[in-house]
Amino acid sequence: MDIEKMRKWLEITNEYRNSDFWSSVLKQKHPDEFFKEKMPNPIFDMYQNEKYNFIIFEIPGVNQEDLSLNLISDTHLKISGKTKPVLPLEMEMKRERVYGEFERVIELPEATQAHLMHIQINNGLLHISYPRKVDSISFP
Repeated sequence: MDIEKMRKWLEITNEYRNSDFWSSVLKQKHPDEFFKEKMPNPIFDMYQNEKYNFIIFEIPGVNQEDLSLNLISDTHLKISGKTKPVLPLEMEMKRERVYGEFERVIELPEATQAHLMHIQINNGLLHISYPRKVDSISFP
């Protein structure tokens, strides 16, 4: 351990101890949240076979009426929505799940059009599939 670095750290933190700096920081975020690694929400997997592209998003607890999908270009899909607690917050003892609004834009593996996309929600998973545009080359 470097004692000099520790001493400097203590000096810096002592400067802020008498101000409302730390209380304002902690009002914005719980201390545990500073050390959590943030994953983009919602997470997804992509698959592909000869005929179709498949995208599967994890959206546990999201109701269909709280979900929005927008094809913002032929290769970019925006998913947005809102997760809500199942029970009232007054009953909460511990929370690991994240609630609130989310939005994510992903790049599609191949271009598509909205009317070609097939969408299904099942067991907290959003399944999206659309046909690949594979052009056959014919011999002269």
